[in-house]
Amino acid sequence: MKLVCSKPQLVDIINTVQRAIAPKTALPILECIKIDASGDGNVVFTGNNIDICIEYNSQCQVSEGGTIALASKMFGEIVRKLPDGDVTISVNPSNYVTKISSGSSKFNIQGIAPDEFPDAPILDEKFRFSLSQSSLKRLIRKTIAFVAQNEGKKPVLTGALFEIKNNYLNVVASDGHRLAVVKEEIKESVDNNKLIVPGMTLRELIKILKGEDEKVEIIVSDRTVLFDFGNFQLYSRLLDGEFLKYEAIISAVNTISVVAEKRYIIDSLERALLLINDDISAKSENKVPVRFNIAYDKIDVSCITGKGQVNDTVPVELDGGELLIGFNCRFMLDALTACDEDKVKMEFSAPTSGCFIRSADGDESYIYMILPVRLYN
Repeated sequence: MKLVCSKPQLVDIINTVQRAIAPKTALPILECIKIDASGDGNVVFTGNNIDICIEYNSQCQVSEGGTIALASKMFGEIVRKLPDGDVTISVNPSNYVTKISSGSSKFNIQGIAPDEFPDAPILDEKFRFSLSQSSLKRLIRKTIAFVAQNEGKKPVLTGALFEIKNNYLNVVASDGHRLAVVKEEIKESVDNNKLIVPGMTLRELIKILKGEDEKVEIIVSDRTVLFDFGNFQLYSRLLDGEFLKYEAIISAVNTISVVAEKRYIIDSLERALLLINDDISAKSENKVPVRFNIAYDKIDVSCITGKGQVNDTVPVELDGGELLIGFNCRFMLDALTACDEDKVKMEFSAPTSGCFIRSADGDESYIYMILPVRLYN
């Protein structure tokens, strides 16, 4: 195999494909990028960690076709350090020694026979729909913090529900302590359906998405989803199981509502977080809550740890009675920072019931819910 590719083009390809490379695995082949070059100049670069597979199709100058698997980390570091210009990659088919050169710089590295490299999944398509990159990035950005980090009692919560309903895509995420529901209209007509995308896939997708109006085609089969970007494709396994019945949760009736400048509440919570982060005993989940004392058109925000105490006051527009309630500081910050508007509406009903955060302008494209932390003194 022998091909020539420009360095910027090759760096972009490697940066994308490496999102599907397993950092540590018992199978060395999964730590590789597979390069498959054909005589017509089409070159396919593939990374596959079984859960995620990325195929990148590119046009290069190919004088000799062939295929090779190269250790992803070493290959990527070499290409990034090469001088600017065209990069030549040539492989000795008898021993898989690969020569990588640009200008006066030349590397020889040992490649691996690609025979055991796993193939990309074969899709038996059930349905498809498309979104702009900017829309998909927005949906992931506003929900990813709410996806459970570990399997716990309900492994399905380590993913996000993508539910198509009445030509809207609802992306729903929850770790059992909080809930995010974000909506986006789908322009084409699509039957109601749903899938659960692993959080690991979403974390890699948001690094790839460019936030532009270019379309992403989303193709779904029983076990796999394909995000087709045109020049490259990301395949991901899907999660099985029954997700939360979120509609019953977000339909709760609340008797207390507060409209506030989001920035003021975030600033107060970040000040409280300074004490929490400085106190090792307070870092465990829900160990030290931040308190909201809601009354007289203000919220008194306070927190007490073994390292000190902080008190703050945020002016608000209050509708309803008074309330003293506690929350995990980080959970509340995640929800508020995911809101794009300057003002938010926070709804409450009791010290043991969740806080619902919506747009103060009546925008129904998102809603967040955070369960409270019990206060003992």
